[in-house]
Amino acid sequence: MTFSTLFFISVGLAMDAFAVSLTEGMALKKNHINHIFRVAFVFGIFQALMPLLGWFIGGLFYDKISKYEHWVAFGLLAFVGIKMLLEARENQNCETKGKCDVSSNIILLGIATSIDALAVGFSFSLLPGLNIYSTIFVIGIVTFIISSAGVYMGSKAGQFLGYKAEYAGGFILIGMGCKILFEHIA
Repeated sequence: MTFSTLFFISVGLAMDAFAVSLTEGMALKKNHINHIFRVAFVFGIFQALMPLLGWFIGGLFYDKISKYEHWVAFGLLAFVGIKMLLEARENQNCETKGKCDVSSNIILLGIATSIDALAVGFSFSLLPGLNIYSTIFVIGIVTFIISSAGVYMGSKAGQFLGYKAEYAGGFILIGMGCKILFEHIA
């Protein structure tokens, strides 16, 4: 696999993480580097580890898992999105509290956005001579950079929109889950 192919695969895999990073950034009252780093790190790690896991498992369980991956992604995204909506309702006065934090479900979001990377890892196991460690390193770094940009951009939008951004983030996550589900059902 060429580096350009790997790069474009990495960017494609990072797009879900970017979208969720935007919503996480919108929940921030102020732009804090530790929030950006935490979200980007979690997404980068999961986007790197899932292909590795898929590569190790290979074709062993692919037929069984592939039938349900869209349901898992939908369930995780819908759960976190609904929770985010409920938190937004409770925190409408966030501006007076002076602090809004990123989602406490960042690990679930990391898993939900990297399920497609697991499937890519399965396909990597079919490529002879692929150096899986350098491959997952590139995927993780690209996702980290793209997610960092997403949190930063979302934070700027969130400062403008206020607590309404949290509602938007919840609806976006639920919408992403529904999109994944409907693409696989149709």
